[in-house]
Amino acid sequence: MASRLSFLALLSISFFFTNHWVAAEESQWSDNPKESIAAAKKDKKDILLLFTGSDWCPPCKKLEQEVFADEDFYAEAEGHFVFVKFDFLKNSPLRDEVKKKNEEWSSKFGVDSFPTIVLVDPELKPYAFAGYEEGGAENFLGMLEESRQIRITRDEKMTAAAKAQGDDRAKLLDEALTAMPREISDVYYAEIIEEIVKLDEDDDLGLRTKWNEAKDTELRKSILTDVMMVARLDSPERAIQMIDEILGSVKFTTKQRIEIMQIKLNLVRKLDNPAKKVDALLDEMIAMEGLGDATVERLIVKKIYLMVGSKRRDEAMKVLDAAIAEGRTKGRAGVYLLACKGELLDSVEKFDQAVEAFDLAIAAAKNTPDVLAEVVSGKADSLYAAGKEANSLQVLDTFADDTDMPADLRAEALLHKSMLMRESGKQRTARLVENRAIEIIESTKERTEIQSVVERLRKKYDK
Repeated sequence: MASRLSFLALLSISFFFTNHWVAAEESQWSDNPKESIAAAKKDKKDILLLFTGSDWCPPCKKLEQEVFADEDFYAEAEGHFVFVKFDFLKNSPLRDEVKKKNEEWSSKFGVDSFPTIVLVDPELKPYAFAGYEEGGAENFLGMLEESRQIRITRDEKMTAAAKAQGDDRAKLLDEALTAMPREISDVYYAEIIEEIVKLDEDDDLGLRTKWNEAKDTELRKSILTDVMMVARLDSPERAIQMIDEILGSVKFTTKQRIEIMQIKLNLVRKLDNPAKKVDALLDEMIAMEGLGDATVERLIVKKIYLMVGSKRRDEAMKVLDAAIAEGRTKGRAGVYLLACKGELLDSVEKFDQAVEAFDLAIAAAKNTPDVLAEVVSGKADSLYAAGKEANSLQVLDTFADDTDMPADLRAEALLHKSMLMRESGKQRTARLVENRAIEIIESTKERTEIQSVVERLRKKYDK
């Protein structure tokens, strides 16, 4: 009898402590969002919203067992958070008002999977979403602290932004949102993103592109589709008029504006006697503020080639020389202009002058391997055309021997050398050069491409 009483007493004590611990755990959680929001504001805490299915969802049960059943979790987290639970029961009765509340709050934050944890400030602005992850309470607490620091940074930057204007305000607002996932900032901070885009309307800071690129791309795609349709179904004049109307009514970045004006340029070239209109449009593009030196040079080169194409070579050379001289006064490298001059001189068989222009371009292109490779090839061709084959091959060899240059560009220089040699009838020596080009390449894909080029060369010349 005594033994039975002792057993019952122990059972009662165990039952008491088990239920007392469960009650202690459950007491941390509220199912009343309004009261929790008020408490969070009063105590200056954030809110942890838990969307769970405690009687049917396996990862929800794991989260409860591994994190929320751990006393250490509450000891650390309750200093920063108020806890609210929305339990989507399936195997237990759920009152209609609870169902309605659950649906309302899950809809508010787009919750469609369980478990989902949403961290919000007392104003219900979310700054982190999470689900179940292995690692227990320690891992979960680490996630909470990391997320809370994102919110702290957000608030510090927003406070500083309130006292700033212009670019400084745009930068601070950007810093306030950057650490948060885009799926949060895009949805819940749309008004701040809109302000950032407006403050950096010309994209001088790169923030318009960062935050509005998808919308800008979609808008540009829609506009260009309309323009091209008008150009096909109506006339170039009508399409040009439409572009002018669009450019006058929509605020584009400099880069976007240039892209649209390129389309206008193609349409202008279809008009009768377009030369003067083409020149004027390119001059307008070249004069636009915010263009990089390389873009300005490429536009000038485009103008030069179009002038040459319309049989105005002498005028084009004058424009080109003037552009080179002006570029020097402004500290521009002029590599594209000098390369263009070399090519034009080469085309009229002024090979020595072409080589001089290419030498100046080579000096200007020393820090841009892709451009340097093209200029070196241009010089090699001019030397070869001038009857200086040995010098031509040496130029290509020097580039190919420079291990600071990318391997694919060095290999291309060797293939260029091989073609010149084959044109001179040096088939056997050319094959050795081609083998060296293949050996330089380490990437399997690029080596396959080089081998394909070599096979075509050998098929053409080795007969």
